[in-house]
Amino acid sequence: MSDRGTAGLGGPTRADELTDGRRDWISFVLNVGEKRDTEQGGGTYGYGKAVLYRLSKVGTVLVYTRTSDSSGQRVSRLIGIALGASFELREHVDPRPYTGRHWWGRVEDEHVEPLTGDEADQVARSLGLRVFAPGETGTTLVVVAPELDEFEDAISAGHHLAETIAWHTWPLMLDERGDDRLVPQVRVEGTDVPVPDPAATYPLNLFVKAYRSARLPDAEILKCGSPKKDLGRFSLAKRRVLPMEKNGGTKAAAYAGVPDDPHHVCLMRSPELVVRYFEGPETFSTNVAYAGVFRAMDELDEVYSAAEPPTHDNWVHEQLQGANKTFVRTTFTRIKERLAEFKRPETPAPAVTGLPLGSASRFLGGLIAAAYAEETPKSGPDKPRGPDRPNDGPVARRSRTRGPVTLVGAPVLDELAGEPLIFQQLTVGGTGPVALSAKLTVMTVDGREDEAPVGAVPPSVHSWRTPAGEFESDTCFVLAPVEVELRVRSVPDTLIDVAVEGLLVEEAS
Repeated sequence: MSDRGTAGLGGPTRADELTDGRRDWISFVLNVGEKRDTEQGGGTYGYGKAVLYRLSKVGTVLVYTRTSDSSGQRVSRLIGIALGASFELREHVDPRPYTGRHWWGRVEDEHVEPLTGDEADQVARSLGLRVFAPGETGTTLVVVAPELDEFEDAISAGHHLAETIAWHTWPLMLDERGDDRLVPQVRVEGTDVPVPDPAATYPLNLFVKAYRSARLPDAEILKCGSPKKDLGRFSLAKRRVLPMEKNGGTKAAAYAGVPDDPHHVCLMRSPELVVRYFEGPETFSTNVAYAGVFRAMDELDEVYSAAEPPTHDNWVHEQLQGANKTFVRTTFTRIKERLAEFKRPETPAPAVTGLPLGSASRFLGGLIAAAYAEETPKSGPDKPRGPDRPNDGPVARRSRTRGPVTLVGAPVLDELAGEPLIFQQLTVGGTGPVALSAKLTVMTVDGREDEAPVGAVPPSVHSWRTPAGEFESDTCFVLAPVEVELRVRSVPDTLIDVAVEGLLVEEAS
């Protein structure tokens, strides 16, 4: 893992030296759990770098960096570090306990200094590392013998790593950051593995939309009332989607906390790394997803940082006191208030009354995105989700009947003679002639639109396919029992609710 254009690991190479300047080398190579001392710096506890040793089967990493020394001159440094179990050497000329931490470099007295200058570059080159160009600074970390057994091969691991980078650092990858933008690259055995573009990859692009809205001057500010304090910027983005299967997202997305279509709020603070994807209520329809962003105010950065556990993946108000505890607790209260609109209504199903004695009908509806609705591409080796994935299941509205119409499976999207259509299979029960008609309604994020807007094209019946042939009409007469296929003309960028009514002809007359 390497970065370029950063400052490298500078400062003294001895932890027992006092300094008022940089302590990057001391903090990363020698010490664990130091307080952050740089603006927009990362973590503080040391869990992040501990993961590097855990990932190595032999608990060993190499650190190769180019930085500026106290005189302002560029200097390379190289050292090996191992983190293992503590042990004791009793049968030794100098018996003593050992911490399990080891360094490889230039031994001086009772400590180890890094290789420096040309020697560091030569050893790095001999190990296959890309050496620094003149004037270039940065750091390269090498995990020796990584544990990758959960992946089929190195390419699969590379795709997972690329997606994980996107899920946890996407705010830093956006074009609007300009020269401060993170441009990650992943290579596996000499082959580039693409890192997903968060602004063009679902569902990350929904979080990006919310993030960009949260940065606008008129963005909503979540506030604490007592004591009065601005907590952070908040925004939500909603979208009609073709629903994923349960846990249908990638492994990287699931590990991040978003296993399928999002109903989450991304929590972040300075330096805008993702802290957590906070799960909100699922929406009233599987075809509606939402993503939100809460970005804490910089003046409260130390408060939210102190609320994080060592893994930096949550804000826990219980570990704070006083006003700071109130600020973090109120943050989640305000977010939940904003997400309350998505809660499913808990009203009982209405009783069926007042049916005319001479009629018999049955309504079943399926909700499906129209063929022109935006696709949701995914990156990596997983199979992308195309527009022909069916809904999780029909949404039913029932009444008493003796000649029922039953939807078979979920509606699907396909083409017929180049025209995108919604196809719904159904069976007509009972015996005798039945008149079939379809009720087609456009669904929006805010509810149902029974009438199309002025100038808009409403959805319509394309045709019915029956054993007796195909019929291009709004109503179709069939002889039950029979199997029928309904074809519906879709409307771009909408969700269509398809309901079918069956009336026994002899009773309807």
